[in-house]
Amino acid sequence: MLTKAEKRKQIVLTALMIFASLFFLFPVIWMICNSFKTDAAITADMNSIRAFLPPAFTQDFFKNYIDILFGTKFMQYMGNTLLYAAILIVLGIIVNGLAGYALAKLKFPGRDKWMLVIMMLMIVPMETIITIHFLFIAKMGLLNTIVGYVLPGIVNPFNIYLFRQTFISLPDDIYEAAQLDHCSPMRYFFTMVLPMCKSVVATVAVFTFLGVWNDYLWPSLVFTSGDLLTAQIGLNAITANDNTTMGMTLAVITMVTIPVIIIYSFFSKQIVEGVVSTGGKEG
Repeated sequence: MLTKAEKRKQIVLTALMIFASLFFLFPVIWMICNSFKTDAAITADMNSIRAFLPPAFTQDFFKNYIDILFGTKFMQYMGNTLLYAAILIVLGIIVNGLAGYALAKLKFPGRDKWMLVIMMLMIVPMETIITIHFLFIAKMGLLNTIVGYVLPGIVNPFNIYLFRQTFISLPDDIYEAAQLDHCSPMRYFFTMVLPMCKSVVATVAVFTFLGVWNDYLWPSLVFTSGDLLTAQIGLNAITANDNTTMGMTLAVITMVTIPVIIIYSFFSKQIVEGVVSTGGKEG
């Protein structure tokens, strides 16, 4: 049981945390509220508290969003991004998970050296190798294709490291028991290993989604067709249009931002657990 002093301290701390979170959320609140307004209303409310309040509900309340959804290809861009993210999440979990499991549980010549190489690759910025990726994809004739976009992003050294650090803690007795039941290594990996490591799987999935959702440079190099563009490129194309109003710009930015906030809100616990669980393991 908490004492009265501890309860008061907890209430004050909670209030301070709420105030601090609202302070950092002011730009997001301003963006969302003004995304429902006309340009004239945004300008008129700029220097008052009304800038952080939505307009009165009228038949034109969602006009900016309707114009974006039905007057542009933004929904197609968002659909493309979700498709690419889904492909990379599934393939990334399988490929990086198998690599991490091999480095954690299988004994083969040069295993430690491979782990050293992977850890060195973790510090290499994407910008330093993106030219190599582009030339490789161009030589294969995969420019302006989904395969060309997805292929370089499947293998991720950081994800391999996360999986490896998590799989190290798995007891070998479980695998030995599975062998007695005639369970193949691949079946054991998919039916037992991955379900036992849901936190790291969720962490890799969220990191992959955020990487694809926020990626601008790589898809701008690979794609030339408007039908394959991602949300970030579509956002830039829409906001750069002279016919796009300030309210429409805020509306499309809101639609790009909200999914990220929702995803992180739902999976923040799993992300923390997945990252923390890898920090104290040695192998």
